[in-house]
Amino acid sequence: MLRLLDERKRLIKKLLFFAGMFFLVIALAQPQWGERGELLSVPGIDIIFAVDVSKSMLAGDLKPNRLENAKQALRLLAMQMEGNRLGLVAFAGSSFVECPLTGDVGAVQLFLGSLSTSLIPVPGTDLGGAIESAAKAFDRAPTSKAIILITDGEDLSGGGRAAAEVAAGAGIKIFPVGIGTAVGETVPEVDENGRVVGLKRDQKGDLVVSKLDVDLLNEIAGKTGGKALFVAGGGSTLPELMAAIASLPKTKISQKLGYQYLDRFQIFLLLAFVCLVAELVMSERKR
Repeated sequence: MLRLLDERKRLIKKLLFFAGMFFLVIALAQPQWGERGELLSVPGIDIIFAVDVSKSMLAGDLKPNRLENAKQALRLLAMQMEGNRLGLVAFAGSSFVECPLTGDVGAVQLFLGSLSTSLIPVPGTDLGGAIESAAKAFDRAPTSKAIILITDGEDLSGGGRAAAEVAAGAGIKIFPVGIGTAVGETVPEVDENGRVVGLKRDQKGDLVVSKLDVDLLNEIAGKTGGKALFVAGGGSTLPELMAAIASLPKTKISQKLGYQYLDRFQIFLLLAFVCLVAELVMSERKR
């Protein structure tokens, strides 16, 4: 009977030892299962697209027109901006935030696609108001901030320079992208359905011509440490614009939801400890 008990104890001891070694090996392999979501901090820049949606953006000197050309370019630019926060301001004679700052590039592209010259009923081009709206769209996070200002017209309000100085004081850099030429282009007249039905004329009956103020855009960029770029005849400024934005210092922006697998090695380490301690206790008792 005692011999049978001893054999059982030896068997149990062996089982405990091998079980302990087995669980220890599994623990060393660091098994993981299950996951938890967490907000990841990634380096990036806060960027607001301020897009001119005045009627002159329907001019056909860029195909299919200036606005569609700008929207297509910004959608491509947004695709290259993963890791940054983007926002969108639409402006003409007045301005408003179309899309607040977000790390969701798809959402920004969706809002870009919805831009049209019917969004803002107030005619004209108020660059000062556009810059002010874009500046207010930034939060107080200590990040690099940039406004990409897309326009084809003159600053009819005259507030662009003053707004640029205020933006510069807040550490915001402005990158104006001028569409068109200083010579100017006639402005299409559209009906309530958005179809071009002729050319816009002033009260005297003369054709309205939208002229790009190259000097003003260069001055706005210079005041803020940005850079003015110009598109005429279908040329692309995307590579140059991307290089200018990429040169800005990046800071950590908590914006990306990530998932991390949970470590479970502690379970097997505990089991190994219990088995080996039990085996050790049985050995001591035998002595």
